[in-house]
Amino acid sequence: MFFFMFSAMTRACVSTTLRTMVLDGAAQDAASLALESLEATGGVHVGESAMEHATLAADLMLAQDRAEEAEDIYRLALTAAISTQRGQVRVVSCRNIGFVSLYQRRYGAAANSFQRVAEDDAATLPQQIEALAGLSLTHHALGRNDVACQALDDAAQRLAKAGSCDAQVVESLHLFLRIVRVELAAQYAIRTNAALADHIFWQSESAYAGARPDEVELLVDLNACAVAAAGRPLLVQRLEHLISLVRAGMGDAGALDAAHGHLARLRKMHLAGPERQCRLETALVAVANRNAELTRSLLEPLSGRHGEAPQRWNFELSYCRAKLCEMTGQSEEGLRHYQRYALESAMCLRNEMQGLLPRAAMNGRTIETRDEMELALPAKYRRGYRYLLAHMDRADLSVREIAEHVGVSERAVQSAFRTHLGMTPIEVLRRTRVERIRRDLLNAEVCSQTVIETAARWGIRNRSTLVSSYRKHFRETPADTLARRDIAVPVQA
Repeated sequence: MFFFMFSAMTRACVSTTLRTMVLDGAAQDAASLALESLEATGGVHVGESAMEHATLAADLMLAQDRAEEAEDIYRLALTAAISTQRGQVRVVSCRNIGFVSLYQRRYGAAANSFQRVAEDDAATLPQQIEALAGLSLTHHALGRNDVACQALDDAAQRLAKAGSCDAQVVESLHLFLRIVRVELAAQYAIRTNAALADHIFWQSESAYAGARPDEVELLVDLNACAVAAAGRPLLVQRLEHLISLVRAGMGDAGALDAAHGHLARLRKMHLAGPERQCRLETALVAVANRNAELTRSLLEPLSGRHGEAPQRWNFELSYCRAKLCEMTGQSEEGLRHYQRYALESAMCLRNEMQGLLPRAAMNGRTIETRDEMELALPAKYRRGYRYLLAHMDRADLSVREIAEHVGVSERAVQSAFRTHLGMTPIEVLRRTRVERIRRDLLNAEVCSQTVIETAARWGIRNRSTLVSSYRKHFRETPADTLARRDIAVPVQA
């Protein structure tokens, strides 16, 4: 998914010239122009325009595998957000951490970040839609296709209630969601092809996520999206490539003839991330078609020190290599690749799914995982954040105590949290507490206590405080959460 394109489409302050450059695929030039727009302010990076230009420039750098530069520019976006509407620092921080984490394939951290944006009252409608789409892509990457579709359904419902939002922005968001949905359907169809029955990471998921997409209907949807995306060349090229992959999966041997031409265009645009994605998904289709020569040519640039992806969890690359060895009679080497694939895919699920739960029990004690908020803080203040998590069950926990643990002043702790998280330590504490309470309420096996007893476990002992904080973050009361849980989990006869 070329997410940077939608970043350009839905940003009100981005110029038409810059938007056109992005949608034409001129990533390097567009990133340079966005940064020039920032410098034109005389180095004063404040306001919504600066925030949006910095965000877009950083998104484009991620697409080019320039991750370190992207993180530096995301920090500029965070600085610019300080002078915008209240709460935007918090929203922008979580949003950018989400996309960096998704790029790095740290799916647990990405999902938590996107969920926070989606539930934040300070987030604008485009920010909420973008976060829910990011959440959908994250769950899809974990093989949770049903949860990915739920996130898109939630986004569609919010968009249907758009009200007085700018008509052009709403139209772009509708197209955005439509293309994300059809993209994920195409990816799901590719990976659950009957010829890839030993791609266990995906085949096991298909048993509970519903029926595989009908490929004829999928082609109709892809073609309709390509028509709707007219005037956005790179987006149309992406949809046409997906059409060729679906057609090839249906047995059209010639559908992949244009694959190398599409990859050459991406390389010329310096879009290293999208090129790598296209190589792997095309290789999967080539494997399904038993085309060893094409599979080898697609995988070859991904081999060696310069071709390997900088992210973790490259198990699909190991799978494709295993299948190539199988097709060419290299059984022993193929088995080694397949063993690596099976091990790494299992590790991915174990580690990343654990990351979706902020606290995990092991050997009778509670341990904290490194989440996205901790990673956003400077190293010194991460100790303070971990101390906050470890003692949040105490109603008397104070900022002074956290500051003393770090060895700095209260003012320094307040400033660090507000600058890097967009929240004060007390706001982080309140938010984290209600997140833990909600998680326990939704878990019927854990939650055998009353609501107030559950809340007391996390340091909230006053009912009115609980209800007001809970409603602020989740737009419902604890009783509403319990009612939804009871509907979702029917009583056993």
